Amino acid sequence: MSSNSMTTEAIRIEPKSPNPKDPEASLNATGKSPAPAKDWDTKEGWPVVLAGCAVFFVNLGLIYSYGIVQLHLEKARLASVSTLSFIGSLSAAIAPLAAIIVARIIRAVGYRATAFMGAVLLGLGEFTAGWATRSVPAMFITQGALFGAGSALVFLPSATVPSLWFKRRRGLATGIVYGGAGIGSAIIAVSLEKLIEKTGLETALKILGGAAWAICLPAAYFLKAPSGRGRTVSTIQWTLLRNSKFHLLLFLGLIATFPLFVPPFLLPLYITSLGISSTVAAGILAGWNLASALGRIAMGFGADAFLGPVNSMIVSLTVIGLSTMAIWPFANSLGLLIFFAVANGVGSGGFFSLMPVVVGAVFPDGDLPGIMAMLSTSWVFGYFLGSPIAGYILEARGGTEGGLAAYQPAFFYAGSLTFVSVGLVLSVRVMMEQRVFARV
Repeated sequence: MSSNSMTTEAIRIEPKSPNPKDPEASLNATGKSPAPAKDWDTKEGWPVVLAGCAVFFVNLGLIYSYGIVQLHLEKARLASVSTLSFIGSLSAAIAPLAAIIVARIIRAVGYRATAFMGAVLLGLGEFTAGWATRSVPAMFITQGALFGAGSALVFLPSATVPSLWFKRRRGLATGIVYGGAGIGSAIIAVSLEKLIEKTGLETALKILGGAAWAICLPAAYFLKAPSGRGRTVSTIQWTLLRNSKFHLLLFLGLIATFPLFVPPFLLPLYITSLGISSTVAAGILAGWNLASALGRIAMGFGADAFLGPVNSMIVSLTVIGLSTMAIWPFANSLGLLIFFAVANGVGSGGFFSLMPVVVGAVFPDGDLPGIMAMLSTSWVFGYFLGSPIAGYILEARGGTEGGLAAYQPAFFYAGSLTFVSVGLVLSVRVMMEQRVFARV
């Protein structure tokens, strides 16, 4: 079935009481409103992009910096690496798991209110984790479940609203939003290590919770859809289950997310196992995150200007796979570790910023939030199990004291799954365009 025919079957959102002053309540009786080309790529969309960037700075920045928290919890012998990885994985996995539920909340209250509720829970989870560092169950509840619920509520509005404002510069706009995650991760990783040295882990987590409220609550105010495209979040579109491209993208998300959190979670542990200080480990993780920010923006710009979104996704995943398989397993010096962090970070950043753009290239623009919600449900398995599986592989080979040889199987596990993902994107590309040098 063609993607155009699916548009007519999607269930649109009709505001209960239209209000011309409410940009999220300006749909017509069918829930559809024409969007002239001149209404796209306007200057009013850039504050929305910056707001999404700020939310991702905090939300994904904290998730990607969990490796620093995990390092100190492991030093305190709170639990095994695999168990501690589950805490971080839970906070990341709730967002894709609850994506369809969050889409329904957006239908009911709008993007802004949804993001506001998420900001409250996000800060609360991080703040209360400051009292939970001596208890594994308490860490699962606070750092895992409570923070994860807030992350789920802020993620979908921040990830999709900018795409409702931009068409020609969609890749760049989305790249800037996701770039906030890389910049936030880098800044938080370095500052968190210094903060822990000065105040202790417990106080550091409370400070991060307060900072999350200070940044995300004001940013949520600006996360609004443009007039005529407000709350265009469709319900589950069962017709997509008969679309082969949707199947491939669904499996892409399922498989590609397994290895994505392995580097930021294991890199600090691996670096310190080589006898390098935790401060240097935090610096290299910050470098990975900065490279991720660069990759999110550069890959998005490249998708707009040169390669197209699908080709850019192939490049992004290939860089991840090559760096994980060919560099990391042999990185036993500071130079190689930095080289790996930069290369892998650029590729990893590209995946997240390109996914909404790829979906927008394959399916109709108006269906983007709903389709992203459906596709991201498959991410939950990789988010929740990807890093813990790497942790179990590490423990089976001797644990953190086993040196490079103990870590190598975990690295090969991550890299091999990435190359499977490359094959899936190549399949989508061939279905869309068979010319080798075509921009897709």
